[in-house]
Amino acid sequence: MSFTDLFVRPFVRGRPLRRGERILGRWIAAFVALVLVGATAWIVVPIVTGSDCGDGLKEKDGECVGLVDATVRAPVFKPGEDGPGKEISGLVERIARENDRVRLLWEDPKGAANKKPYVKVALLLPFNTSKSGAMTAPLLKRSLAGAYAAQRNANTSSNSVNFQMLLGNIGTNLDLWEPAVAAAAELTGSGKQKEGDSPLVGVMGLPNSEQDSQDAASALAAKNIPAVSGVLSSPNIKARTFYKAAPNNRNSVLALARYLKDHPGNGKGFLVWDSRADDDYVTNTKAELLKNFGTKYQLAVRDRSYIGTMGPYEGAPAAMAPAASRLCQSGADTVFVAGRDWDLPELVKAIAKDADCQARKDKDKHPIRVLRVSTGLTSRLTSEDMRESMAQAKIVTLNAAPTDNLSWSRDLGAPGQYRTFADTLAKDAGVKGTDLNDGYAIMHYDAFQILIKGVTQFTNDEDNKGQLPTKFDVNSNISNMKVGTDGECGDCVRGASGDFGYTSGNDNWPVCKIVPVIEYPRSKGYRPPKPFRTSPGKGGTCPS
Repeated sequence: MSFTDLFVRPFVRGRPLRRGERILGRWIAAFVALVLVGATAWIVVPIVTGSDCGDGLKEKDGECVGLVDATVRAPVFKPGEDGPGKEISGLVERIARENDRVRLLWEDPKGAANKKPYVKVALLLPFNTSKSGAMTAPLLKRSLAGAYAAQRNANTSSNSVNFQMLLGNIGTNLDLWEPAVAAAAELTGSGKQKEGDSPLVGVMGLPNSEQDSQDAASALAAKNIPAVSGVLSSPNIKARTFYKAAPNNRNSVLALARYLKDHPGNGKGFLVWDSRADDDYVTNTKAELLKNFGTKYQLAVRDRSYIGTMGPYEGAPAAMAPAASRLCQSGADTVFVAGRDWDLPELVKAIAKDADCQARKDKDKHPIRVLRVSTGLTSRLTSEDMRESMAQAKIVTLNAAPTDNLSWSRDLGAPGQYRTFADTLAKDAGVKGTDLNDGYAIMHYDAFQILIKGVTQFTNDEDNKGQLPTKFDVNSNISNMKVGTDGECGDCVRGASGDFGYTSGNDNWPVCKIVPVIEYPRSKGYRPPKPFRTSPGKGGTCPS
């Protein structure tokens, strides 16, 4: 039976079909065919070509990128997978449960007294990790744990507002940040915020000093969204609304300079540097080391480059044997390194194996000192085999960093809020002990603390009763987190890494930030030296 028989013949009362009626039947047939083809495509094309990401994430370059809704329990950061990587799946589940709890305290509280509004904060990190990517899996886990500990600490306090945390995947190499930033901008809202609006008030993350972080920070600033990085350290990365929790490389190198003033060594230095020009952390660190130590330690004639492991393959990565041989032939006992954490153990092992290094006559009395800028003490140095290599090679590492968990966990100069952080992290995130040594958990906790304070300063003001802050309010509050002229910390940040603040004219780097020089390995009875502190500005005084 044809379409003409179905749709035309019943209306002609059995007479023969005229020419126009036969043409109409053909048009009906063609129309029905088009409808069927369209319906088939509507069903089949998403199955064949659609994304396996879900949850509002977009598939791009083999990753699921963007911003995950607060209550999603099993986001997929790679197409076709069942959920997040096993390293972080437990933490993601805890964050989702906390986000649900926060939402219910507003939408369905047990009694009016428990009703509490909430705001959103986005954590922008590379949720797909690799050894050569922007973050390794352990670093991602600790960063996520630190942020979650700050969320839990804020949500279980007497604050008048709660916090949800959204997860933004910006790509293994940080270059897929645009979908997450665009989604964050859509959630900030506009105009005055009421208690039921739950706006996004800021972002944190952007961990590495490279062009993609600069581009993302600039895009966020264009939308007036405050952003805080916990670990980024190159002073070349800056934007109007971009704040840093860590000291910059310039300040960390000054901390090393103060240390060397009292411990100059034999006067011979050697520079080992990563040749990847697109990594601003290493290129800026190298420039600061040369500026401060190049002449005194003759680094222009005693140096050796290597290819770093981070980023696309560009030749044999972290081949340190030539550097080890050259530095030991030079007789230098002070080695400056401008490179990533992941590469440092390869230099230590190369020194331990080099014949010239082992033949040093004074190695027992004068160990080789390896100086660098970091966030903390990389876990790759503290393994049993690495300790044996360092003992064999007579090497001591000296890291200028914003954290010193080795000392603080033993109550040696620990900041006032460190214990609160450590207890919350252990209880709520299950992270403790040596997992805190690299500083990533501490510094991401502090990054969230900055945003938390920016929010609660607004909501605790009686004049703002019944309102929630906008991104403009939070940005204004952070820029005014100043240290008093008498060292009073009424408006400054009390973080797990110490008390610090911000001032105008320094590109949103923290003032009064402590920068310990972490020595490792340590002799028995070791006491850490008084840490360097970043300048509070003219006429300022840092908290005691």
